[in-house]
Amino acid sequence: MRFLICFLILIVSPVFSGKAQEAESLEIRANACEKAIEGESSSSTRIRAVDKAVFLGLKNLSIFDQDKENMDDYDLNVMIYRILDEYVEDLSSKVTKSNEDKVCVQIEGYVNPSKINIVREEFKKNLQGNNSNEEVFDIVQNVNEEIKVSPKNVEELALVYVDDLVYYNGSKSKKYANILKQKIENNSYYYLTEEKELADYVITPKILKAKVDLLDKDHKRLQVVLVLEVSGITQDILPVTQNRFLLFSAQESEQHIADRLIKKLLEAASSEAVRQIEIKETAKLEQNTLGRIL
Repeated sequence: MRFLICFLILIVSPVFSGKAQEAESLEIRANACEKAIEGESSSSTRIRAVDKAVFLGLKNLSIFDQDKENMDDYDLNVMIYRILDEYVEDLSSKVTKSNEDKVCVQIEGYVNPSKINIVREEFKKNLQGNNSNEEVFDIVQNVNEEIKVSPKNVEELALVYVDDLVYYNGSKSKKYANILKQKIENNSYYYLTEEKELADYVITPKILKAKVDLLDKDHKRLQVVLVLEVSGITQDILPVTQNRFLLFSAQESEQHIADRLIKKLLEAASSEAVRQIEIKETAKLEQNTLGRIL
C-alpha cells in the first residue's frame, strides 16, 4: 500500500510530469568551427559557429533518416533551418577554441519530435503546393467561379489602394508596390485606385525581416519575412504573412536573390489577400441582395 501511494504521488507530481515531458524531447549535441572574417567581431563568428553546430546536431538525429531518403539535400536543409530557428529549446553553447583564425563551439539543446512533425507536414504541403504563377492564378480563378454573387455594375465595385512597400528600417519602395498592383489588378470585385482616402481596402506590403547568413565559404542562407497588412476586411488590420528561407551560392548576388524571393512572396501573399477581399465583397453583395428581396 505504501508503495502504491508513493507511486501515485509521483504520477501527479508536477516535477515528475515535467521530467516525463522532457524525456519526450530529443537531445542535440554537436561541435562546429567557423573561420573568422576580416572586420567581423568574435561574437559574430561565434554566432555563426553556434548556428552551424545546431544545424549539424539536428541533421544527425535519426528522426530525419527517412527524410534523407525521400527529400533532396536542399529541401531537407531548408526544413531543418526552419526547425532550428523556431523550435530548438534550452540551447546552451560554450567556446572550445578561439583565436584570430577561427572559433569553435560545443552546443547542447533539445527539440520536441511533435514540433518536427508539424514543420514536416507544413513543408510537404508547401512542396505539393509549389505552383507556377499560372497555376496560382488558376486556383484563384477557380475560387472566383465558386462564388455565386458578383457585382452587376461598376458602382458595386470596391476600391483597393496599394501603398508603398515598407522595409523594416522604415525606407519605402514603389517598385514592389507596382509589382503587387500588377498581381492583383483586373479583378471582377474591385478596381485599384490612387486615392487612398476613397479606398474600401488598403493593402500595405512590409518586409519585417531580411537576413543573410554565411553558412560556409560556398553557401549562404536568406530569410525574408513579408506581410501584407489589409485594412477594411475586419475592424483590425488583417495580416497575410509569408516567411521563406532560400539557400544560395556565396558567389551569387544577394540583391538579385532577395529581389527574386520578395517577388515570389508578394505573389503568394497577394493570392490570399485577394481571396479575403472577395469573400468580404461577396458577403456585402449577398446582404444587399437579401435586403432588396425583403
